[in-house]
Amino acid sequence: MPPTPRDTTAPSSATRPELVLEDLEAVADLERYATRARTMADTGMRLQVAGTVLAAWVSVLQPRGLGDGVPVALGLRTFRLGRAGLDGWDAVYALSSVLERLARMASTGTPALALPPVTEQAAWTAVTPPRAGWRPVATVADDELQQVAQEGIRELGEALPQDPGASMVAQARAAVWGRLLGGAGPDDGVLPAGAALAAHGLGFLRPGGSTAVHAAGPWVRLSGPSGFVLCRRPMAL
Repeated sequence: MPPTPRDTTAPSSATRPELVLEDLEAVADLERYATRARTMADTGMRLQVAGTVLAAWVSVLQPRGLGDGVPVALGLRTFRLGRAGLDGWDAVYALSSVLERLARMASTGTPALALPPVTEQAAWTAVTPPRAGWRPVATVADDELQQVAQEGIRELGEALPQDPGASMVAQARAAVWGRLLGGAGPDDGVLPAGAALAAHGLGFLRPGGSTAVHAAGPWVRLSGPSGFVLCRRPMAL
């Protein structure tokens, strides 16, 4: 992937870079996506530009330290730009800043996204999914993925006391979202349950729909019409 600029110096409004989305429908779509992402994990949005395509990455799950059994679960949506520019741009911004600008764009009827003047450091951007080498594994019903996510949320709620400690929360999250699905036993599956959580929470699942599953090494990708989830299985020590 191209290098990520980390200059946090605010440029003047006259020179501040902007991305022009294809239309106002894309603006509303990106705003819904960013809103869902912020309710799950407020850890920033990575914006990458390749030609006239904008890739918007978010992180739903990430390990909190060595030995944490929570998988990495990243969401990805792509948007067509109305004009070329900023090819190769790659930076992370606070979701609050992105949402503030998207709301202003919707109210004024402009598809031009003025990029926030301050970028962020996000540890999850150092975890890079592979670009190639993906092999098809299965196609799974969206209703099944949604059931996995909802049952996991319910299981966590029942497992944790009213005021759990950080260690207890980490263990419970790892037990639920690190669980592997799609195998004969609990340890020989392919798909971490956390991938289902990300697809459900980001609005990628449709009633009666289906999602393709691909794998590459420790990574699994869910691909559907609404977006992608890229999930790395928990790393064993």
